[in-house]
Amino acid sequence: MKAMKYLVGGALMLSMSVAANAQVLDYNTMIEPIVKELKANPTDKNAAKDLLKAYNKAFKKNPEALTALGNAYLTVKNFDMANYYADLAIARDKHYGNAYILKGDVQAMQDDGGGAAMWYRQSIELDPKNPQAYMSYSNVYRKIDPEESERMLVELKKNMPDFPLEAEAAHSFYNTGNYDKALEYFLKSDMSKLDEAYLTEYSVTATLLGNREKALEVAKMGVSKFPKNVSFIRLALINTIGLEQFEQALIYAEKLTAAEGNENSGDLCYYGQALAGNKRYEEAIKKYEEALAVDASNIMPYKYIADAYNDMGEEDKALEYSAKYLDKNPNAKLSDYRDIADIYVNKMKKAKEAGNAADVDANFNKLVAVYDQVIAKYPQVKAWGAYQKANAAFTAELDDKSVPYFTEVISLLENKADRNDSDNFYLGSAYSRLGYYYWTKDDLETAGSYFDKCVKVTPDDNIAKAWFQKKAEAEAEQAGGEN
Repeated sequence: MKAMKYLVGGALMLSMSVAANAQVLDYNTMIEPIVKELKANPTDKNAAKDLLKAYNKAFKKNPEALTALGNAYLTVKNFDMANYYADLAIARDKHYGNAYILKGDVQAMQDDGGGAAMWYRQSIELDPKNPQAYMSYSNVYRKIDPEESERMLVELKKNMPDFPLEAEAAHSFYNTGNYDKALEYFLKSDMSKLDEAYLTEYSVTATLLGNREKALEVAKMGVSKFPKNVSFIRLALINTIGLEQFEQALIYAEKLTAAEGNENSGDLCYYGQALAGNKRYEEAIKKYEEALAVDASNIMPYKYIADAYNDMGEEDKALEYSAKYLDKNPNAKLSDYRDIADIYVNKMKKAKEAGNAADVDANFNKLVAVYDQVIAKYPQVKAWGAYQKANAAFTAELDDKSVPYFTEVISLLENKADRNDSDNFYLGSAYSRLGYYYWTKDDLETAGSYFDKCVKVTPDDNIAKAWFQKKAEAEAEQAGGEN
């Protein structure tokens, strides 16, 4: 069995620590300078020659010490010497599991997953109370056979019920970037027993996956248990912002600044978001400007300043900073363009309230130009752009302006063979809104044709449901009159 690449660094360090923790002080003291010399001269066969001679003499019958020395060679990728000392350790004690783990690590680091698994399995059979053997075996199978990986973790729990399997499995999944699995196991772990590093990983994982409530809960525990670790304060700040708990966010922002100062552009942006959430927009803008001064390469403050001005009702300033953000952002997202279009929606609403039809039309045309810019850049989102134009007009009660764009959405998607969920949403909404439009015009036959199509694509559409209910009531009333 050939695997791709196995990230055994974490497993290797754990197996080394397991061995090291069992050793006497002399063993630890003697191996340190050897490790330093091997790292300094990884290709020199005579590196640490005298130190090795003394070490081998002192620990030639000690399988733990021999395995630790093999691990030292493994860190500099001297696989032959790592294997040599693993074999010596096994010769001294064939039941010493860490020696087999070392041989498995050698194979894994040479991209031989099958060989690695064989040695880890042998370690389990000869040393069934060694948790690292199970973890290493599980790591090998994590990507190529997830079910086998999970089965081994279950076997570990069965043989060692007191071992903190959930925390270790979560940590392992975290290190390989499998955050869904990491969170699954973190949620099963006893949070109160997690150390500082694992708590951090837990909160980070939950944050990345959008589970803000859990991320904040873990971060708060971290703040309480490890008050000097600013990572927990930052995670609490990020997630209170995400949960729109802005009063709490401001408390964490102030704590973070007190601990770290004002030299981190990202932290200043978080502080600004906390202020903006409390409607302290001018103070927020000052924080964003400080963030720009600290790091001119961070373009996010331009977007946040635009958002603040938009929330203040100063759409022109919002557009000015939105333009700066887009100009500096070659990787702008569709949502970034939609945010700019939403500023024009606000201007349209104000113009309409003021009875200024010319400004309503002018701002709608500018909104259309924004989406035309997106479509020119990304032709594959033409249906999305047409829907956004139509929806903006419909939301602003410019029904006549929405009709041609909803019609365009239908022409683009109605006969598309491979529609996805988003396509169905846009198509169903277009049918629904056009049905509503003709309903308000008392063209019931045309309205009905659109609603009939709508429920075939989006059966839970509320406007369509209201139409069919009214239709049923009218038919029942007519039938009653005829009787």
